[in-house]
Amino acid sequence: MKLINIAAMSFLAFTATQTYALDAGKSIYSHGAENYMVGVIPPSGFAGLIYGMHYSSDRLNDSNGDRINIPNFKVEATGIVPRFVWVSDSKILGGNFILDSLVPLVHLKATAGNENVSESGIGDIMIGTALGYHHSPNLHSALALDFYLPTGDYDQNKIVNIGTNRLTIEPAYAVTYINDKFNADIRVGYLYNGENHDTNYESGDEFHFDYALGLNHKNLTYGVSGYYQKQIQNDRSNGVELLNSKTEGFSIGPSFKYQYQNWFITAKYEKEIMSKNKTEGDSFWIKTVLPF
Repeated sequence: MKLINIAAMSFLAFTATQTYALDAGKSIYSHGAENYMVGVIPPSGFAGLIYGMHYSSDRLNDSNGDRINIPNFKVEATGIVPRFVWVSDSKILGGNFILDSLVPLVHLKATAGNENVSESGIGDIMIGTALGYHHSPNLHSALALDFYLPTGDYDQNKIVNIGTNRLTIEPAYAVTYINDKFNADIRVGYLYNGENHDTNYESGDEFHFDYALGLNHKNLTYGVSGYYQKQIQNDRSNGVELLNSKTEGFSIGPSFKYQYQNWFITAKYEKEIMSKNKTEGDSFWIKTVLPF
């Protein structure tokens, strides 16, 4: 799941205190988006998922994780993201064949000093394919390959952009273990970021995972969830490596799930407790799965 993270990019557009281009700190994936049941594919046929989120931050950190003092700095991102999934009865390599796509509807706001800007619209669309496995009644997994397309509105002269103006390819693997008492989930991905040809800026690739751990009581699951993200390479601008430009982050917070038959809803609050070269803030997430 993806939603534009504009936080560090917005600040860097407001100021000239660092050498990074507008792309700095801007990930195509909204880290922490996934929650319980991430490795469980829906039954054969069509299914719809809806993600809702709100992210807010008034802090931007440097490469050491220390706060950069910016007057009146604040960024917010709010999104509703429908996801469409088709699961085939046919199998490849033992797994159900899956096609899916998501279309983020995003509202972004940024403030620094006396500047206030906002943008709304459709972000970069994701299309993907996957193989889903039900290894046992308790263990489920999915192997995916997602393509994030540069479809969102982008203008290099704007302070805030909905789109990233680059292609990103992500192989990912998700696993869910669930029994009467316990629920454990993780989704691991690697983001191969392409170049923004308008700015000649290339963000470094990223390793990341979303996680969730919970206890089950009847139809309710409660526990903790969050994310870890680490940029593997430094960014490059006009072919020149930008030293100390790698981002890194970790979040944790309470998480809940309610399930009824094939329908379920999850909700969580996450706080970023470690952040380097990007914002540090709080997010609220809600996700529902609706098999047709």
